[in-house]
Amino acid sequence: MPEREFASSHVDTAQPRRAAQPRRAAPPLARQAARASDQVASTGSAPAVTVTLPPAPSAPVVSRRKVLLIGFWTGMGALLLGIASTLLSMLYPRGITGFGSTIFVGTIGALAPGAKIHNLDAKAWLVRFNDEQANHNPPAQAGSVVALYHKCPHLGCTVPWRPDFSREDPRNDQTYAGWFLCPCHGSTYSDAGVRVFGPAPRSMDMFPLSIKDGKMTVNTGKIVTGSKDNPSRAIMPG
Repeated sequence: MPEREFASSHVDTAQPRRAAQPRRAAPPLARQAARASDQVASTGSAPAVTVTLPPAPSAPVVSRRKVLLIGFWTGMGALLLGIASTLLSMLYPRGITGFGSTIFVGTIGALAPGAKIHNLDAKAWLVRFNDEQANHNPPAQAGSVVALYHKCPHLGCTVPWRPDFSREDPRNDQTYAGWFLCPCHGSTYSDAGVRVFGPAPRSMDMFPLSIKDGKMTVNTGKIVTGSKDNPSRAIMPG
């Protein structure tokens, strides 16, 4: 049987091709990363990174003249500060306490006529004259008070009051009981501190005494040189 030739028709079942899309350009960072990756792949090491640091600030340059000026004004400031401090201390002195200052030594009511009180803070003997003692130490008046420095003018020994010691007073040739008697060399003083015997060069020194509202204060910062005029310095209570 004769072969029949069949006309075959080829049917293309393939899908129609799409038009090629244009490739988008990689961003700059991506391109840099890709290049670095290619370099690592080809060389086996990461690319060298060069870091540029900003220059260090230079130290300020101080001239010799500026150094001299700084030194000059520093010295002048210290000098002026010292002068100001000295002037202020003279105008407004700090309060002094204890011996060398004005000390409260008691009330006049606690010092009866004829009594003597040894105040150790003031280093003074407080003496209030009675009638007999005032007659022994003219021109002192009965009831008046003196403050005697307790140191002997001879060599500085502390002079005690000796009520049991009797001796003649060369000023009137009469014998009295009770004298200030230095234990070191025998210098002898009356109730008013007037020297009557011994090597002391003068009478007992005194302190300025103030009596106000019945309160007695002694200025131990000022020593009055003793003399035969001690009795005339006695203070009467106001």
